[in-house]
Amino acid sequence: METTTVARITVVAGDPAASDEAAQRLLKELHGVAEIIAVEQATVPGAADGRSVDALAVGTLLLTLAATPEVLGGVLTYLMDWRRRPGNNRGTLRFRMGDRELEITDPTPAERKKLIDAFVRELRRR
Repeated sequence: METTTVARITVVAGDPAASDEAAQRLLKELHGVAEIIAVEQATVPGAADGRSVDALAVGTLLLTLAATPEVLGGVLTYLMDWRRRPGNNRGTLRFRMGDRELEITDPTPAERKKLIDAFVRELRRR
C-alpha cells in the first residue's frame, strides 16, 4: 500500500482578495494533476455567533499526494511552472510538508531543479 502525505500550499499575491483569486485558479487546475490524490481549500477553526465553524484559510490549499520523491518532484515542478505563467507570476507560493517549507518565486530552470532536488533530499532524511 502506498503511503500518502498532506502538503499545504499558500498563495501570497499582495492582498487577501488577490491571494484567494489566485488560489482558486490553482485549485481548479490541481484537480487535473494525476499525481495529486485530493486537493481542497484549507480551513481554520473560527467562531461565529458563539458556534464553532470552519472558516476558509485565504489563499491556502491542502494537497494529498503519494509520499514518493517522484510524485513530490512532479508536483513541485508543476507548481513552479504554474507560478511562471502570465497572471500567476506575482507574489509567492509557499509549499509546506510537515515542518519543511519551500518558497517559490521565479527560479530559473537550473535553480528550479536544484530547489526541488534539495527539498526532496531534505524530506527523505526525515
